[in-house]
Order: sequence, then structure tokens, then C-alpha cells
Amino acid sequence: MESIVEFLDKHSKDMPDKAAVIANGNSVSYSLLNTYVNKYAGYLISCGVKHGDLVITRASQTVEYAVLYLAVHLAGAKIASLEKNTPHNEFISVAMKLKADCVIGEECEGCESIHIDSLNLLELDKKEFPVERLKFPKGTDSADILFTTGTTGTSKGVELSHRALVATAENLIRGCKYSDNTFLIVPGPLNHANAIRKLFTTIVNGSTIYILNGMSNIREFFEALDYQNGKVACCLPPAAIRTIFTLTKDKLSDYKEKIDFIESATAPLPEPDKIRLSKLLPYTRLYNNYGSSESASVCIYNYNEVRGKDGCIGKPTVNAEILIVDDQKKAIASSKDNVGLIACKGDMNMKGYCNDDVATSEVLVNGIVYTNDVGYIDDEGYVYIIGRKGDVINVGGIKIAPTEVESAALAIDGVDDCICVPIEDKITGYALKLLVVCNDKSVCSEKEIKEQLASMLEYTKIPKVVEKTEKIARTYNGKLDRKFYVNG
Repeated sequence: MESIVEFLDKHSKDMPDKAAVIANGNSVSYSLLNTYVNKYAGYLISCGVKHGDLVITRASQTVEYAVLYLAVHLAGAKIASLEKNTPHNEFISVAMKLKADCVIGEECEGCESIHIDSLNLLELDKKEFPVERLKFPKGTDSADILFTTGTTGTSKGVELSHRALVATAENLIRGCKYSDNTFLIVPGPLNHANAIRKLFTTIVNGSTIYILNGMSNIREFFEALDYQNGKVACCLPPAAIRTIFTLTKDKLSDYKEKIDFIESATAPLPEPDKIRLSKLLPYTRLYNNYGSSESASVCIYNYNEVRGKDGCIGKPTVNAEILIVDDQKKAIASSKDNVGLIACKGDMNMKGYCNDDVATSEVLVNGIVYTNDVGYIDDEGYVYIIGRKGDVINVGGIKIAPTEVESAALAIDGVDDCICVPIEDKITGYALKLLVVCNDKSVCSEKEIKEQLASMLEYTKIPKVVEKTEKIARTYNGKLDRKFYVNG
């Protein structure tokens, strides 16, 4: 099968009553979801949406959005979704830049596009739309435009084919050992690559997804864990895991018999958090999922099974091949002492950046996505990341990955969050500055933190300045916002 909607159609016949999507107290079965998707796709076509059109809308953590997303695919169009709180003027700017053919949910002044009002599920129940022209998209057709977070540059629209979506789902299903009964809890925003991938992976697998509206209400997360009697799985970005630690201490240990696996993506999980999770959930598969908007889920690592590999991101997934290259994009024989840049090859790779051939040519060459992640492959085939090329801080000729300093700082009792950033220095050019959020002021003096870091790090990696702050800047999906500190 070449598309997500084909899998949905198959499961609607094979297991019509099984729950597919649960959100905000609403649960829809595979049969009902397929019915809604067919109706909405027919409606879109009746409004003038054509094969290959670009539809832009706002995402939400709802069953309605899941229907809309899949219906756009079935209508033969591709979808670009912005975060639900995006300012109107920014929404319009993106729609015009991408030359959207259809805008759903709000007026787009100055756009030469079809405008369609949103439909709720009750309206879909009451209406009949033509479906005789519906046919499944081809694997090579474009399906999604996903926006990069822009933490290391300008946000770009990543264009993905239906084949890439199916390959990504296969990487996750095989890499995380999904079962038919996997019940996956997902808190992330559905306009972001990490969360929407869990929606379509669930559809491909024929399992169930429980969508949370973020992690602002920690009680709702634990209600989701208790929703059913059987095993559950969670997709938890590092920021969500730290939120759980901060607000509930060791409460996750109450679920050590129930949580089948936890998958973390969007950013590396600090080593202290890996160790803590392993102690709380000794029987749970704990996965680090490495990938990007441009190349999804290319390495997966169960750090609760294979321990003691700091910086490891696992081995390539079923559809992925990993290369280590030099700055000229030539493959090298890498090792811990001979690192290079990580490159990814496979069907999960993007088609390119939407309407940006120049940016595409810098990253995508002959089907291979070239990243700015510095790493190597060991003799056992495990892939390691040292840091991002643009994030490495040059202190007097010594290149230091800020993630190493941050990981050490998070191991200190009382440090809830932190970020290591460069500051100008008259002697070394740049020096390290560590910003920390503390829950216990007694351990958060600059002197005490430096002393503890000195027991874990080389002298050159001890920050010149340690400063307390109330909050660390992060992007909407939980990544450290380094650009905020460098440019701010």
C-alpha cells in the first residue's frame, strides 16, 4: 500500500470497531474515522480542491484535525499545518509564500486561493458529499509540508511524499516494536513532525492513539495512562519528561508494570534523564528516536537494554542507511577519533524544501539528506552524535559541544533545566556561559555548580559564568532555543 489512507481503509474493513483516535473525550473507531475522512475528502473536492493542490490550515489536538489531515490526503492534495496559536498575519504570510491553493478555517486576504470553513463532526454526520471520484494517492505524490522549527536558521517547509510517510511509519513500528494492541499517548502539537508521525504510524499499524493537549495539565497525562487496563506506550519529548520529573518526582515508577515503551524525539535526551528513567521503569523499553523533519526516524536506540553508550542514537532503522561524510559531502571511515557529519539515505527522506530549490540543493543531493549533526559509527554499527556543527563553541581553539556541559549540569541535584551558550572573551575569543533553573537555591551558587562540574568534566569545559534564571527559552515543541540566546 502506498498511502496512509489506504491503510485506514483496510483497517476499517478488518477491524471496524477498534478505537483509532481518542482526543478531548471523543473516541472514533476505524470504521467511523474512514467514513468521516471519505465525506470530508468529497466535500473538499466539491469545493474545488484538485489533485496536487496545497491546502493550508491550523492544527489542533482534536479528532476533527485528524479527519481533516487524512481527508486532504484522500482528496489528492497536500497539507501544510501551522500551530493553532499562530498570529493571523503570520498565517497569511505563510499561505501567500507557499502559494496555497486552499485555505481552511479563516479568510486569507490577498490570497488567490479557495476558502473553506472548518466542519465539525456533527456537520459531517448530517451531510452527504460526492465520493465517486475518490482514489488513493500514489506513493510519489506529495502528502505533507512540515515546517522546521527554525532553531538554527529560518523555518522552511519540508515537502514529503506518501512513500516517505509510509517508510517513516515502518521505521517507527519496527524500531519501537509496536504491537497490534499498542495504545500510544501523544502530547505534542499535531503541526509538528514528531506528533503527526505518531498519528499516521498508528493508522498504518492499526493501533490506537490518545492525543493530549500538551503537558500543561499533568493530571490529564496520568488519566491517559489509566484510561485502559492493558499496556500503554508514550511519545514524550525530553521537555515533557523533565516536566513530569519536576511536577511529580518519581510517580512514573507507579506505572513500571504498565508502560510498554517510551519514545523520545525532537532533541537528545540528557544522559542523567536516561539513567533516572531506567531506574523508575526497569521493565520498559526506552527509546531515543533520531531523525529530523527532512529525514524521519533514521536511528532508534533502546537505552534501557543497551547501556553505557553515552551519545549513542542506536542503529539505522529498516528503511534507513547512515553515512558519515566530510564537509565536502564525501563519505569517510569514521570513528570516535575521526568524526564527520551524519547523512541519511532512504525512502523516508523529503522531496525538498517547498518553493526553495537553493536551500534544497544545500541539504538534499541524489536522494541523500546531509545534516549538520557531528558524529561517528563504531565497530558494532552504533551511531553516535557529538553535537551540531553550528552549536559547537570554539573556546581558544578547543571545540566544545554545549550538550555535554548541559548533560553534566542536569546531573546536579537541584538543577531543573539549563542551557550552555557562548559569550565573548578577550583572551579565548569565546567562553562558556551556563544558565540554570534551580529548585533548591542552596545548591545553585556559581561556586558550588562549578565545583560539581569540575568532578565530571575536563577543565576546559567548565563554564566561565554560571547564572541563575527563572526559565530557559525553548521552541514551541520543547527544543532548547539556542538562537534566542545567540541572537538576543
